[in-house]
Amino acid sequence: RAARPGGTVVLLGQVPAGDIDVPASLAITRELTLTGSLRLIEIERAVAFLADPRAVVDPIVTDVFPAGRAVEAFTVAADPARSSKVLLDFSASTR
Repeated sequence: RAARPGGTVVLLGQVPAGDIDVPASLAITRELTLTGSLRLIEIERAVAFLADPRAVVDPIVTDVFPAGRAVEAFTVAADPARSSKVLLDFSASTR
């Protein structure tokens, strides 16, 4: 319901075995594209890597925004000439 007409909805992560309910009539009438992604299966490894103080990520992280500025962060992230990796900071100190 949040996707704009003609937009793309990405289904992330893993779901239990078997079928899940999808509002097909909404996808059809709004001409949505539904795409699945299993990338979240690597989330534990990624979090562990980023938590390691030896991890070197500064060269690829171009911007860090507090979570409250997420709209601005997504605007920056959408411009490949302006950014590489844009992060949202959810720590209490940035709220």
